[in-house]
Amino acid sequence: MKTILKLFLIVAVMLSSSVLFAQYENTSGKKKEANQTRKKVSPLSKIYIGGNIGGGWSSNSAYLELSPIIGYQVTPAFHIGTRFTYSYSKYTNPYGFKQDYHDLGFSVFSRYHFLRFLFAHAEFEELSAQYYLSDGSKSRRWVPGLFLGGGLYQHMGNAYMHIALLFNVLESEYSPYTNPIIRIGFGVGL
Repeated sequence: MKTILKLFLIVAVMLSSSVLFAQYENTSGKKKEANQTRKKVSPLSKIYIGGNIGGGWSSNSAYLELSPIIGYQVTPAFHIGTRFTYSYSKYTNPYGFKQDYHDLGFSVFSRYHFLRFLFAHAEFEELSAQYYLSDGSKSRRWVPGLFLGGGLYQHMGNAYMHIALLFNVLESEYSPYTNPIIRIGFGVGL
């Protein structure tokens, strides 16, 4: 856990130190007309795609997650979108019994960006999670999740990168996630 927190802090410092602020000063003495600076924005230019890739491993387990997203900028600060999730995990218990899981899900999210590089995040997910019955057979169940938190955001031209720290406030015994959840993602505008 301490290693994850150290990684989060290192990335946070790197992202926040790379944010540059610039200002423009009009020294010509002429005022720009409001209509000249206003551009028409295509609705398609407000759409962005991206995703998260996650994983981890230890001596008795492994985990891989792929989560493509598609989002829409309602305003420059407020975004909504959807995320699809596929995760694979395997685990060997202390008795040598091996279990593997394939989970599929989808979610809807909203983000509010403030201070140019920080955002708040809320997301509701429905995940079709595999689990083992007492006889060793597999079954599936829909597991809801409500992720709340925030993170750091870095815009790089038409692309972006983010790192988020989220908490599943609906955590149940069937949830494959453990709190806190750290996501690192990338995306590009269309």
